[in-house]
Amino acid sequence: MSDLSIKKRQTAKELIGEYMDIIMELALTDYDEPKNQEIILKLEEKRVSLQLKMKDKVQSIDFFSQNIKERDYLLSAEIEAHKDEIDRLKNRQRALNATNDYLNKVLLPMIIEEIGDENGVLETDTARYKLYETYGSVIVTNQEQLSDDFIKTKITQSVDKAKLRKECMKSAVAGLDMPEGATIMKIKRVKRS
Repeated sequence: MSDLSIKKRQTAKELIGEYMDIIMELALTDYDEPKNQEIILKLEEKRVSLQLKMKDKVQSIDFFSQNIKERDYLLSAEIEAHKDEIDRLKNRQRALNATNDYLNKVLLPMIIEEIGDENGVLETDTARYKLYETYGSVIVTNQEQLSDDFIKTKITQSVDKAKLRKECMKSAVAGLDMPEGATIMKIKRVKRS
């Protein structure tokens, strides 16, 4: 069997890239030009085909994401049963969570932004996805500038990130300056229902 007969499946990023190329090509094509009508028709067919492929990809990602959650639960139980293997299992768990984070924080928001409706909603046969914004983790830009209110003291000093995050969110909502030495940004999350 030759290498040409094997067709490689496109990744979600590749599908989005191709979709964006089609959108750009459609935007640059003169609709009033009669000779472009056939080109426009083919581009629209390709765009619709890519949307279906991306929707299928979301379903595959959803299945994979659910599989990751199941594995995560199983691994947690195994950690309790096999104390000797805790380090090895925790490394596997971190890899699964990193993959799940990538799916939920990068890949799914990117797809939902592109093919979801104007409210940031994408419905598939398996789930309904809603894109929403929330505050991410607080970013300490200069611990020395932080008020002592945000410093937890044990044996060593550390930033009370929960308290600092709450204060940063409160400042952001009120339109006030962030506490000196910290900032926070909104990030995209996906809610599965």
